[in-house]
Amino acid sequence: DNFYQTSSFFPMPTVCISTVNPDGSLNIGTYSLCFPYYIAGKDYYAMILECRNSSNTAQNILKTKKVTLNFITDEKKYFKEAVRLGFPGDTTEEKMKDCIFTLKNSMLGDDRPKIVEESYQVFECTWVKELDNAENDEILEEYNGPYHDFNGITSKYGAHFILKIDHILMKEKYYNSIINGVTSNNFCPLPTNWGYRDSK
Repeated sequence: DNFYQTSSFFPMPTVCISTVNPDGSLNIGTYSLCFPYYIAGKDYYAMILECRNSSNTAQNILKTKKVTLNFITDEKKYFKEAVRLGFPGDTTEEKMKDCIFTLKNSMLGDDRPKIVEESYQVFECTWVKELDNAENDEILEEYNGPYHDFNGITSKYGAHFILKIDHILMKEKYYNSIINGVTSNNFCPLPTNWGYRDSK
């Protein structure tokens, strides 16, 4: 019952989110419900991620609190890979077996998810679990409440995560365009998901 998909056209980013599984392996899932949250006037900047609470991504965030937001460009092969990685229900092993992305270690430490090198920008984040008293949320087979309002497990099927931005990486070309002025030649080619699904 996603209203934004059944009732509207809604522009969203395409973000490949990397997290670490309990066994230490990497999981990448593709999401579009990822937006700026704290943008000014706070001690830190933050994003909000909305996702299924049963997803590998959600359960890994509940466990490790670390997440990396990899913003890819709109090259067809990358977008096709993002679609493949975003298919719900696949195990990490199924998704990552044929992953085409180049993965590199974080400069923030070995406990951080790997970075997708093909990204034009990357936000390395930590879940702010204390907001909305979500610090005690745990991985369960089914969530029957009580639920939080805006952070952690927020419904029977949903989760919201407020993600503090610890580190931003950006390709030099696009960094320079922000600093020196954006033109049609140096504007980042962003894939956009419009969410809409028609009745067929």
